[in-house]
Amino acid sequence: MQSGTRWRVLGLCLLSVGIWGQDGNEEMGDTTQNPYKVSISGTTVTLTCPWYDGHEIKWLINDRNKEGHEDHLLLEDFSEMEQSGYYACLSKETPTEEASHYLYLKARVCENCVEVDVMAVATIVIVDICITLGLLLLVYYWSKNRKAKAKPVTRGVGAGGRQRGQNKERPPPVPNPDYEPIRKGQRDLYSGLNQRGI
Repeated sequence: MQSGTRWRVLGLCLLSVGIWGQDGNEEMGDTTQNPYKVSISGTTVTLTCPWYDGHEIKWLINDRNKEGHEDHLLLEDFSEMEQSGYYACLSKETPTEEASHYLYLKARVCENCVEVDVMAVATIVIVDICITLGLLLLVYYWSKNRKAKAKPVTRGVGAGGRQRGQNKERPPPVPNPDYEPIRKGQRDLYSGLNQRGI
């Protein structure tokens, strides 16, 4: 089977799985779903029942009854390992088997956690970038002004630097005897520069 055919078959399989997965949502028809409200503060998790009508509510936690609550269930010292699972609320008169709307709750809590929204994170990042750019410009202009005010550095004769202009006291250097000057009339291998036609 060619590579292109494999990709087409894989695409059709994924498309059919996606359409098949959407069929379950259409069975609910026109019923509107009221979502559970979940509030996390420190190590406390609070669930609020969307179908509270003033009567006493019973909560199901992994299909076990937990009675004596009204519209909310307060879970103090929530443990992810022990208390994660399926939660449902229904009227006390309703049989447990008729619970149709479940909430799967798996939360990680900690004592000193702080919830940060997207705007706060974006503000922190933008302010940090502005402060960094401000410091960068400050250092740039400070070093530029300092460089302009500084005297030019000259090297001393002993440090290997050259003095500008001719020095009247010292004669020109003696040529090195290891190197022989190139002569025009000589035809040795290394006696001239290689001239290539371009």
